[in-house]
Amino acid sequence: MVDVMQNRAHEIYARLNSRPDPNQIADDDAPRLLISELRRLGQTRQKRPLQNKETARAIRDSSLFRIKESEISISDPVKASSFLHYCCGSCTPSSKDNLVGAASRKSHTNISNLLVVPQKPGLVSRIFPHTSHVYGLKKYDYPRVTQSVLEDERLRDAIRQTALADSDGRSSGRSSSSSTSSGPDEAQQSQEVDPEAYRKAEKRAISILERMQSRLNDVLLRLTAWTMYKLLPCFIQSAAVHSQQLDLLKEANESGLPLVFMPLHRSHLDYIMISFLSLTNNIKCPLVAAGDNLRIPLFGWLMSGLGAFFIKRRMDPVSGRRDLLYRATLHTYIMECLRAGHNLEFFVEGGRTRTGKPCMPKGGILSVVVDALSDGSIEDALIVPVSMNYERLVDGNFTREQLGQPKPMETFGSAIKAIWDTLRGNYGIVKIEVCQPFSLKEMIKFFQTQQNKAVAATPSEKPLKVSMSTSSLYGTDVVAEEYRQLVDKVARHVVYDCSQSTPIMSTNVVAFLLLNKFRDGCTLDKLVEAFDEITDELECAKRDVAYCGETIDIVNHALEILGPGLVKQQRQEITDVNDGQLMKSRMVTAIRPVSILPNVIELSYYSNTMLSFYVLDSIVVTAFNAVLLSNMKADPKAAENNNVLVSQESLVEKARMLCEVLKYEFIFCKPCQDLDQAIVATIERLVTTGIIQKIEAAFLEEEIWSKKYSKHFDDSSDEEFTSESKPEKIEYKLSLEPRHSKRMEFLHTLLRPLIDTYVYSAFCLRKLVDRSLSERDLIKEICNEIQTNLDQGIAFYGESLCVDPIKNSLKLFEKMDILECHIQDNIKLYYLKDDADNDESAKEIYDSVAEFQGTRNNG
Repeated sequence: MVDVMQNRAHEIYARLNSRPDPNQIADDDAPRLLISELRRLGQTRQKRPLQNKETARAIRDSSLFRIKESEISISDPVKASSFLHYCCGSCTPSSKDNLVGAASRKSHTNISNLLVVPQKPGLVSRIFPHTSHVYGLKKYDYPRVTQSVLEDERLRDAIRQTALADSDGRSSGRSSSSSTSSGPDEAQQSQEVDPEAYRKAEKRAISILERMQSRLNDVLLRLTAWTMYKLLPCFIQSAAVHSQQLDLLKEANESGLPLVFMPLHRSHLDYIMISFLSLTNNIKCPLVAAGDNLRIPLFGWLMSGLGAFFIKRRMDPVSGRRDLLYRATLHTYIMECLRAGHNLEFFVEGGRTRTGKPCMPKGGILSVVVDALSDGSIEDALIVPVSMNYERLVDGNFTREQLGQPKPMETFGSAIKAIWDTLRGNYGIVKIEVCQPFSLKEMIKFFQTQQNKAVAATPSEKPLKVSMSTSSLYGTDVVAEEYRQLVDKVARHVVYDCSQSTPIMSTNVVAFLLLNKFRDGCTLDKLVEAFDEITDELECAKRDVAYCGETIDIVNHALEILGPGLVKQQRQEITDVNDGQLMKSRMVTAIRPVSILPNVIELSYYSNTMLSFYVLDSIVVTAFNAVLLSNMKADPKAAENNNVLVSQESLVEKARMLCEVLKYEFIFCKPCQDLDQAIVATIERLVTTGIIQKIEAAFLEEEIWSKKYSKHFDDSSDEEFTSESKPEKIEYKLSLEPRHSKRMEFLHTLLRPLIDTYVYSAFCLRKLVDRSLSERDLIKEICNEIQTNLDQGIAFYGESLCVDPIKNSLKLFEKMDILECHIQDNIKLYYLKDDADNDESAKEIYDSVAEFQGTRNNG
C-alpha cells in the first residue's frame, strides 16, 4: 500500500511539472470536472426535469443563436433570475439599495432584441415599422457649449500663459507658473501680454475647440438609427440586452443627473451600439470621446454629428507637457458639457483590447468628471459600467499588432473596405450588459474616508508626484498622489465590475476549452460534455451566460462562427476496446484547435474572456506548485510519503507575489477589498472542492496531556499551557485523487502562456547589460527569443508571442526599479538601472519570475 501511495505521489508531481507534448494523443478518458462535488455541496443547480428540457427545446426557434430577427427567450423557462450586476455594497451601499431601485426589484426579466422594433397599432406602423418607430422617439435638446468654453476663466488663463510663453523677452519660468491666478496679479499679467501673441494663442484655442467639439444632431441620430435597423441585421443575428437593465437606464435618465457611460472597449461597434440603445429606448444620447485618428473625411463629420468629440490619443511626453492650451481646452469642454446636462461616454481602457482581457484603466477623462464634482460644477454623476461581447469580433483580429507589426492608420479607403467586409460577414450575437448605475459622489466619499484613515494611521505627509504617463489627460501635470489614487480606484472598480459582468459567449467557452483542456484535440462528444460542465460552473457563479438551447447545437454554432482558420474538424473512424477485445467501429468528429502562429493568437483572444472567472484559482494553484517544488527541494524524501506540506502563510505570500507580477494583466479584486482575504477565500474554495487538502496543525491529544502534566514538574514555566496558547498553523497538501490532480493541472495551465511571456522578457534583460535599446528593438529581441524557443520545442504556447503582455512586463520591470526609460527624440530608450546593470541581477529577476513556471527554461 505504501508503494502505491509513493508511486501515485510521484506521478502527480511529475504531471504538474511536465511540459505538454504537442504530439501527444488526446486523452478521451479524461475525468469530468468537479461538478459532482459541487453538486453534493449544494453549489450547483438541481437537475432540470425532463419536461423543462422539452420546453427549452420547443423555444429553440427564438433562441439566441437562431439566425433570424426574433424576440429572444431565456435559456430556462422556469428560471427567473435577472443577471443584473448590482453596484458594490461596500463602497456604494446607498446606490445599491435606493438608486434607480424600482426596476431592480422586478421579480422577472426577459431579453430584448434591439434589432426588433416594438409592434404598434396602426396601418403605417405595420407597413413601415422602422420609420414609424424612429419618428416617434423622444426628442432631446443637445446644446452647444462653444461660447461658454471660450469664456471660461480656466481657458482664458491658459491662453494668457501661452501668450506669455510665446512673447519676446518673457522667461519660460513665468509660462510654467500656476494655471490659477486672480486679482491684481491676473490684471498685471494681462497688461504685460503681447496683444499679437494673445490673439495667436486665442486663435489656436478656437481651432482646437472647433476640431474637438461634437455637433450632436437629433435629426442625424434618427436617420442613422433607421439605417442601423436596416444594416445591422445583415451581419448580426441579434443584439441582446436584458429589459430590466433598460428600465434601470430609463430611471437613471429621469434623475436629472448626467450619466457617465464607462464601457470596456472591444470593437468600433461598441459606441454605435450604446448610442443606438440609448436613442431607441428614449434615453438621452451621450457625447462620446473618440480618438483623433478617427477624424477622417466624411466619417469624421458623421461621427461628430452622432456625438463624438475628438481627442488626442496620446499627448507627446515632451511638448505635451508644455501644451497647457490643449489640455485646458479639453478639460473645459468636458466640464461645460457636463454642466449643460449632456451625458458622457468614454472608454476607461483608452483603446480596444488586443488580447480579449480588460486593459488597465486610464484615469484622464474620469479625473475631469471628478474635478467637476469637486468644484461644484455638477451636483453628482451616475456612473454606468457597460460590458459588451461578440460571438465573433467585428473588427477582425489584432494578430498583426500582437506579432509586432505597426497598426495601420485609418483612412477613408480602409473604412469603406472594412464596412463592406463587415456587411458580408456573419458575426453572430452581440450581448450588452448594463450594470446598475451608482453615485460617483458616494464612491468618492468612501475612498476619501479610507484615505483619511490611512493618513491618520501614518501621519507623515505625502509629497506631490509628477506623472510620467503619456496617455492620461491628467498625466501632464503635477498631481497630488492621493488624488491620483482616488481616481485610479474608481476606474479600477469600474473595470472590475465590467469584467465580472461581461457576457460569456459560446465561442469564448469553446475556444477556452480547446486551448486549455483539449489542446491536442478531442471528440465532439467530449467537447459537449466539458461545455456542459463549464456552463454549470458559470451559472452557479451567477455569470451571464449568453447562449441557450441544446448543447450540441450551441457547440456546432460556435465552431461555425470561429471557422476553419481557428478550429479544425474532421470525421474519423475509431474502434472501441473493451477488456482487450475490439468492439464495433464507429465514426466520430475530431476537433483540434489551430495552435500555430498567427491563428492561435486570434483563438486566444476569444479564450481570454474566460480568464477573469478562473484567474484567482489559477493564481493559487500556480503559487501552490511553486511552494511545493521549493519544499521538495528542501526535503526530497518527504514526497515519497506525500508529506510535502505547504503552509497557508507561505501560500498566501507566494500568491501575492504572483499577483504583483501580473498586476498589469488582471484586476484581481475590487479596490475596496483586501487581496489577501480574496486569496484566502480562493484557497478555502479549492479545499472545499478537494483539489488541495487542509491540515490544521494542532497538538495531538497525547501531546496536550503531556504538556499539561509536565507543568507540575517544571516550576520555571510561568505560563500555563493550553491548546490555544499557540496560534493555529494551517497547512495544505496535494490531493492524490486523479480527478483532483487533473483539475489542478488544468488550472495551472491557464496562466502558463502569460507567465512564459514574462519569463522570456526577464531573460532578455541580460541583453541590456552595459547597453540601451529602443522600445521597438527590445520588444523585437523578446519576440525573437520566444520564436526561437517555439521553433526548438522548448516553449509550447504560441500565444506567448504577444506584444501587449511584453509591454506590460516592461512596465513591471520599471515599477520594480530594474529598468529605466528615457525619452529621446520621441523614442523610448530602455536601459538597466545602475544597481541592476549586471548579469547577476538580471539572472535574479529571471529566477524570481521563472519559479512560477513549475520548471525552468534553459538559459
